This record gives sequence, structure tokens and C-alpha cells, in this order.
Amino acid sequence: MLLTALKVKLAAMVAVAGIDTADMTNPSPDLTKVLDTLAADQAAAQKAATDKTTGPDVNKSFNEALAKINELAKKGDKDAQYALAHWGVLSNSNVSDIIDLYRKASAQGQALAKVELAQVLLKAFPQDQERAKEAVTLIQEAEKADNKVARRLLANLYLAGAPNVGVEQSVEKAKSLLEQGSAAGDGEATLGLSQLYAAGVTGLAKDEQKSLDYLIKATEQKNAVAMSTYAARLFDGDPTTADSKALVKKDPTKAMAMFEDAANTGFAAASRLLGAIYENGLGGNAKNLKKAVEYYSKAANGNDAQALFRLGNFFEAGISEGEGDKAVAIVQQNAKSALDLYRLAAQNGSSEAFYNVGVYYETGTVVDKDPIKAFAFLLKAATSGVPQAQFRLAGLYQQGSGTSQDVVAALAWFDRAASAGFAPAQIALGQMFESGAGLGRANPAAAATQYEAAAEAGVPLAMLRLASLNERGLTNIKDNTAVPNMARALAYADLAVDASNKAEQAVQYRDALKAKMKAEDIAEAKKIYDSKKKSDSAAPAAPAAAVPAAAAPAPKSKGTSKKSGGN
Repeated sequence: MLLTALKVKLAAMVAVAGIDTADMTNPSPDLTKVLDTLAADQAAAQKAATDKTTGPDVNKSFNEALAKINELAKKGDKDAQYALAHWGVLSNSNVSDIIDLYRKASAQGQALAKVELAQVLLKAFPQDQERAKEAVTLIQEAEKADNKVARRLLANLYLAGAPNVGVEQSVEKAKSLLEQGSAAGDGEATLGLSQLYAAGVTGLAKDEQKSLDYLIKATEQKNAVAMSTYAARLFDGDPTTADSKALVKKDPTKAMAMFEDAANTGFAAASRLLGAIYENGLGGNAKNLKKAVEYYSKAANGNDAQALFRLGNFFEAGISEGEGDKAVAIVQQNAKSALDLYRLAAQNGSSEAFYNVGVYYETGTVVDKDPIKAFAFLLKAATSGVPQAQFRLAGLYQQGSGTSQDVVAALAWFDRAASAGFAPAQIALGQMFESGAGLGRANPAAAATQYEAAAEAGVPLAMLRLASLNERGLTNIKDNTAVPNMARALAYADLAVDASNKAEQAVQYRDALKAKMKAEDIAEAKKIYDSKKKSDSAAPAAPAAAVPAAAAPAPKSKGTSKKSGGN
């Protein structure tokens, strides 16, 4: 049963199957031969793909290897049993089948099986104390067998403390275990020590120098996360603060070499960071979109959600280098490829990708319009905190598209997006306050507050809405009577003309206002206008969003993507 599931689910997962005979104790020659053959076919297929020639059929090679490993497992080969269970975890196969295989391998002393069985038990049965005790025992047994993963897991248990399963809280024991691992060459244990000293915990004082020393040691042990972390610090250099001095001096050249080393280990995040560096021309590196695409693609092959999303942006818009006749296309515009990449990014946890897929279904871009699917994807992104998704979801509730019409829910989602500073939502929320939709009665003062927030962001429509409120006297109610403020109305109309680059609608509205105003009101409007202009110019400009070496590039769906704005 498990074998059938693996054939279906793992045929394309060979590259991430995660089986390494170096981590096994005296694996059988038969198992080693099968895995070595599979690895050779895999490498040949990869080379053929690069050379654009015909190579081995990797799916066929994997299924043949799987059948042979299954036969070895039936004969009692502990490492074959472990391999099947490990692959079953990767493919989310039946947990009972996985546990059964892990138990068989564990009973024969397979340390990796013990560690992974413990992790399955803790994850699948978090409230089951007996299984938790069994998991701790398995971890302790594997650690005694010198398994590095078990050693780190046991250290984490000591750090957190688990008295209900017989593990005391002891920073000293946790540190001792990590030090053993570090001394044995385990870069992840060394990185753990670096993180402990960086944070400081009860019983272990914060020590930035020790943290850095362990971080450097972890890079020397070729730990990819450590290399990327240290490279990010080298890229910009440590800031000097009142509490600490800069321990790492800026060295972008050394940082780039270290990022490359991390990427060469297969660490997808390092490849993605290199993509961001070349895309934005950071650290003294020239912008190179071709290299950026290459690194993003490498990271995407490792299922890095942000890289998949960024490539989706590229295919959605198309990108080229050079000007005019000398422009060279790096990525041809292809909405279908963009959607495929967004779907993969969503599967790997990208909230922004859920948003973009939702918009594709809402607008019917390369797929049939499907309001129900659009609603589902946008809801996922909205609940993850994407303001654009919250705004669009509110619109679907408002229209009753893909869901039942619900103006109260629309109001709530507009409010969440507006609170995040998303100007289209501030305007939409202001309009609901102005009309009283979902409230039972109008609230012009609340509407003005939302319009003002959007106006401060430079949105002409918000300025026009404020002008209209003032013209109708809705911002100045005395004795239940609206008192127009024509001077403020004209000031906002003038601001809207400026902000919209003299859009026809804004100009016409302003001119109509001015035509019915007295000279003294026009003069007062000029004072208000000048005051607001002076206030805007005196306000400190928002700093440009720097893209640090350790950060992903700004997602297009949050700013410059075609799908990022309002309706």
C-alpha cells in the first residue's frame, strides 16, 4: 500500500529524497548499490537537461530503485525499511504504515529510524503522553548511538524542559550536548551554540563575541544557514549601537563568496538572496537580471516560496535588459507560466502567491473566471495579513461574488486593510462610513478620517472626497445642520489637481467650486492650500526601503504588480 503511494507521489521527488548512506552504520552492499545507481541516473538526467540532450528517465529509475528497496525491506534490511519510511514521511503517506516501518528498523538499532519515529510520534500524537515518553526514549537511545540529529533534539528538550516525560530543564546539559556535537563537526550544533549566546537565556549570559566565534566555526563546518547568516552580516557590516560595537566589518566581496558557497550546498535561501542581490545591484554588484533569474530558478528548484513568487512576477510582466533596439529579453511575458509559479509558491506557503492566484481567478486571466475559487484563495491570503487581499475580499463580500453578500463582513475586511495603511481600502471604508452601509447610519467624521489618511499618502480621489464632504458641510455639523466650508473644499480640490497631474475630473470640479465662491473664501482656500503644501514638504521623506542581503526582494503583488492596486 505504501509502495503504491510512493510510486505516485515520489516519482518526481528524487532530488529531495534525503537518503545518504554516509549517515548509516554499515549499510548493506545491496542497498548501497541501489542508491548509488539511482544517484548516478539522477546526476546524468540533470546534466542532460542542462546540455539539452536526452538522459535517463528519472521516474523510471526511481520506481525501479523503489521496487528493489521494497524487496530488501521485506527481507529485513533495516536501512531499506528506514528509507521507505523516510520517503513515506516526505510524501505524506499513511502514518500507520510509516510508523510500522520505522518501528521495524528501530528494533534493529537503526538510529535514523529512531530519531524520525520520535519526531513522527511527537507531531502526530502531541497530546499522547505515552507516545511522548516513547519518543524521548528513542531520542535518548539514538543520541547514545552518536546520532547528531538526536543529540540536537535532546538539547532542545533540555532547553525547553519536559518534566511530564522525564526531561528536566537544564541549559547546562543542553549546552554540553551542543558542544559535543560541535566538537564532532556538526555545524548545526555549532550554529545552535551561536544562537544561544546571541539570545542569552537564563543560566547562560548573552555573549556576542562567543556567538560570532561559533557562527564562524559553523561556516567552517559548511553549515549553509550559518554561511548565509554570516554572509548577510559581512554584506552590510554590523551596525554600531550604544550597547554594542560592530564585530563584523563590511566586506561584500567575502560575503558574495560565502553566499555562493551556501548556494552550492543546495541551500535554496542562499540562491534566492543572490538573486535579490543581482536583481537590485546591491553591495557594489552591477545589476544583472540574467544572473538574478538563474539564482531565483535555482532557489525555486529547492521549493523556495519567495523565489517561486519572484519568478512568477518576472513571467507576469516579462523582463529585459538594455534600451530600445539593444534590449534583450531575459524572460518572455507568459501569464500561464506566472500562474503555475504562483500556485507552486502558494503550495510552499507564500501568502502573496495565494493573493495573486485569487486575482487570476477573479479576473479570468488564463483561467475561466471562478468567483468561488477566487474567494477561497483571497481568504487564505487575507487571513495571512496581505492588505491587498483583505481589500479585494471585502469587495467580494460587498458584491456577493463567490460568497453570500455581507456588508458587515465587507466593512470589517476594509477596516483591516485600511488599518494596515492600504489607501484604496481607506477610501472604500470612508465611502461606507459616508453612506452608512453596514452601520445603520452615516458617520461623516469617520469617513473624513479615512479620506485624510489616504490623502496624506497622496491619493487624489481621497482629496476629492474630502473636498466634497467640506462642500456639503458634512465635516462641520452644528445644531444638526451641515455648515459648508468652501475654503477647505477648494483647498482639497486644488491639492487633488496637483496630485493627479491635472486630471480632467479634478480640474473640472475645482473650477466649478471656484466659480461659485467669494473672493475672500478663495483667498482663505489659498492659505489652507499653502499650509498643507508647506506641511507636506517639511515632513521627512520616508526612507527608501533598503533591501538587506538577508531579505527577500519586495513582493510585486504588494507594490508594483499589475494586480496590486484597487479595483
